[in-house]
Amino acid sequence: MKIFVFDIDGTISKNGLKVSDEICDAMAHLLVKHRVIFASARPIRDMLPMLNRKITEHSNTILVGCNGGMAYQQGNFILTKFLEKPYVENCLLRLKALNLPYVLDGKWAFSLSEKEHNFHHYISSLSHARLDEVDLLHDGVSKILVLLDKANQEIYTQFNHDNISFHIHKKENFFDITPHGNNKYNTLKQLIGKQKYVAFGNDFNDFLMLKNAKTSVYLGDKQEIETDYYLDDVDLVGEFLYQHFL
Repeated sequence: MKIFVFDIDGTISKNGLKVSDEICDAMAHLLVKHRVIFASARPIRDMLPMLNRKITEHSNTILVGCNGGMAYQQGNFILTKFLEKPYVENCLLRLKALNLPYVLDGKWAFSLSEKEHNFHHYISSLSHARLDEVDLLHDGVSKILVLLDKANQEIYTQFNHDNISFHIHKKENFFDITPHGNNKYNTLKQLIGKQKYVAFGNDFNDFLMLKNAKTSVYLGDKQEIETDYYLDDVDLVGEFLYQHFL
């Protein structure tokens, strides 16, 4: 049994749309003999609508959400990490003072800032699990997603501290904050130990996972990271899987 690890957005999904039938069919074939792990910046609740149920409910499937902050298998959370409440409260004070829009993700629910952003509509279209900010703070915050319209190094510097994990989403200029030491690769190690794996990714938050893979596939520019294979387009992933692994 091999282990395959896939990022979702920009790797097997285009423009936030559900993963195509062709790629889902390839995943279903992989699951017959192999374990498949989906590792995303999305929380679990927003990962589930991206894939069909025969994949998400399969015993060989694991979902890793919030950049490693949570893991989920066959309807159950098997791992959840939360930011410290005093840190979240302080962070929210700064975000509100700067009038920046954001999303708070909990184990299942989410909360939206009073400052509106178009991305809020997308989040709300995927799930009705919205809570008031006070209630979500009480339950625990796994990730803070800050919605910038353009790159801003000064803002990045203000929020990037030693006691948290900081991830910039290069294509959207958003950034997210998760618990210290939190990333896809560290959570992957917790789940599979020293077992070798095949990894597919397209963004900075995938780099560590790709660099430590036995076989790595990057969706993007060859100048950004050294991997075993490069693909120019999400639509090529299904064909690539059939050619090399099925």
